[in-house]
Amino acid sequence: MTENIITSAPGPVRFQMACADGVLAGWRWPNEGAPPLLFCHATGFCASVYKQMLQHLSDRFEIFALDMRGHGRTRLAADPEGLRSWKVYADDVAEFLNHEARTGWTLAGHSMGGVVVAMAARGRDDVAAIALIEPVAMPPAMRLAARTPFWPFMARRFTLVRLASRRRSQWPAREDVAAAYGRKPVFQNWAPGVLDDYLEDGLADDDGGVRLACAPAWEAATFQAHDNDFWGAVRAAPAPVRVLAAGHKSSTVWRHAHRRFDRIGVSVTLQAGVSHLIVMERPDLAAQFVAGE
Repeated sequence: MTENIITSAPGPVRFQMACADGVLAGWRWPNEGAPPLLFCHATGFCASVYKQMLQHLSDRFEIFALDMRGHGRTRLAADPEGLRSWKVYADDVAEFLNHEARTGWTLAGHSMGGVVVAMAARGRDDVAAIALIEPVAMPPAMRLAARTPFWPFMARRFTLVRLASRRRSQWPAREDVAAAYGRKPVFQNWAPGVLDDYLEDGLADDDGGVRLACAPAWEAATFQAHDNDFWGAVRAAPAPVRVLAAGHKSSTVWRHAHRRFDRIGVSVTLQAGVSHLIVMERPDLAAQFVAGE
């Protein structure tokens, strides 16, 4: 059962869906009669950080933004030792779509979320469009490497894996996190208010203080879980696929990916002046892309 949790603030409402091993949570922008949009976030983040972008879209879609397993307010099993691919995330998305039993979905996602919605769309007949913002478009050889017994030792050396593993997870108060993060260069290009939106569900109350809702060990495991058939999913997509790529060195849509997308007929929009975190920096531009403008 999907349960809406009405808040006193205007705008979106929280929702929960009961699953076999817990609860899938997220945000919903009700809009009766509008086509449905499902949005999935990047590794380590949560649905709340995308509120500004999704608010721009709320007049044309009924929107569901999920907190993925191990993130935000979702409470599903998240064992880092058992994570080898993002299939578990895609399975959660598929379960949600099956539960909603709607048609004409636009599936959209950022970074890891883009890969996940592409994988979840495979074989479905209820998807009308797929919009991927900075998907993690790894070369196919990465998947082969991820299947070898040497992969765990190789992946631990990745910068994102090392940074996530060492990330501080507990703080005395939300204000302390906001102050510390606000001084970090990565957050200084974010649109006003987006950091606060992230911390809303990116932090969880914990024994008189707060902790990161996405445990560093789970975040690191997700960063190194690359046994994903992304390119197979894109080729088999049941609806047109569009990609938004950042014109910055932080982009995860590398040159090889541009060529591969072109060969399989996927439209790629290259946006200058933004990084991999385009959705946080320019929510308006990201919304225009999802809307097909």
